[in-house]
Amino acid sequence: MVESTTLPRAVAALALLLAPATPAAAQLGFPDPDANIVDRVIAVVGDSMILQTQVLEEVRRLQITDSLIPQDGDPDYDAFFRDVLESWVDRSLVLQAAAEDSLIQPDEAAIDRQVQERMDQYVVEFRGMPNLQIALQRDGWTVGEYREFLRNDVRQLQIFQMFFQRQLADARPVEVTEEDLRQRFEQLAPQLQQRPRLLTIRQVVVAPTPSDTAKAVARAEAEALVDSIVAGRDFAELATAYSDDVGTATFGGDLGWFRRGQMVREFEEVAFAVPAGRVSRVVETVFGFHIIKVERVRGRSEIQARHILKIPEVSPDDVDRARNLASEIAGRAQAGESMTALYDEFSDPLAEDSMTIAFDQLEALPPAYGVLARVSGGEVVGPLEYQAGSGEPGDVRFAVVRVVGVREAGAYTLDDLRAQLATQIQQERQRERIMEDLRAQAYIEIRM
Repeated sequence: MVESTTLPRAVAALALLLAPATPAAAQLGFPDPDANIVDRVIAVVGDSMILQTQVLEEVRRLQITDSLIPQDGDPDYDAFFRDVLESWVDRSLVLQAAAEDSLIQPDEAAIDRQVQERMDQYVVEFRGMPNLQIALQRDGWTVGEYREFLRNDVRQLQIFQMFFQRQLADARPVEVTEEDLRQRFEQLAPQLQQRPRLLTIRQVVVAPTPSDTAKAVARAEAEALVDSIVAGRDFAELATAYSDDVGTATFGGDLGWFRRGQMVREFEEVAFAVPAGRVSRVVETVFGFHIIKVERVRGRSEIQARHILKIPEVSPDDVDRARNLASEIAGRAQAGESMTALYDEFSDPLAEDSMTIAFDQLEALPPAYGVLARVSGGEVVGPLEYQAGSGEPGDVRFAVVRVVGVREAGAYTLDDLRAQLATQIQQERQRERIMEDLRAQAYIEIRM
């Protein structure tokens, strides 16, 4: 019969099920070949079966990694076993649903890299491959079998993440009340460390603007490359030879797969209008002039593309103009003008307009921001000159910063964490709703 089950603590438990295997020799968590367990089917989920040994193996792995998890014979053991089984049910549901979504395609190259990284880590921790082989053999596994086990683990985790990422993108909002936030904060409060001393700033970041002449030269270079592509030259070869985007040029301009909302608007509007296998006209964005080749399309919302970027040259005169403009903006900010209005009119749109950061993390910002360690609040600082890239003239930036306030260290309050808690609760409930929908549509039989 189909057993009606309540939604388990399974969204969290699913993450545990898909977590990496523990590397230490005595903690591999693989089945004991001498355990002599009589296997049987303990659940049917759609067209999949869950075996008793699968759940027991996971129970052992979790017991090894967490001393608080019930052991065999403990009063709570049966309930814990059932939770793990329910998590297996949910994992099966997600994997089956993901298999029906043609847009969910695991990145096999990334999976191979992660598996190799784990194997390399284990070899180091076991002080050589021979010791790792011995440890695996004690648990009844070969290195090849273990590698395949890891690969399946990593692959399922990637599918799981991709499935929920796609589902959450279109999920209906879930109400989060003040009482929800208060209860979650009270649950977390005993575990929270002291809030560090915090600095809140608003800023306007000025980037040098290339001259019209420089822009015309860059556009002409891009147009010439389009002509070469039309004449039959290979797009990837041209990207490697001529693209100014050093991050992608090495890979033939490959941008990988991306969805709407991940690229700047001008780039995106053209990229999602180009048919697969075709090349775009020259597109101008804040970065420069792009040529886009769409390689593959998934549905209407995801594409794989390459691009070639030509960046207009920034001259010393352009840098001087930006420096002078930043000084003018600093004067206007000191006179009381709105930083929001100044940002909208003058700032590099890729720079954050505001941030809150702990004083002991200021070193994560460009060195010029170090002067903020001595502020007390209310003042305007800058222009702060720093490099945003590799050191080319066009990479220099000038930041004008208004110190909104300094908050001394102390205990966290609900207001400090309100936004994070609201997001956390919202996503948890959306995930639960997704799992409820999957369960409602599936055949589930628990045989216990």
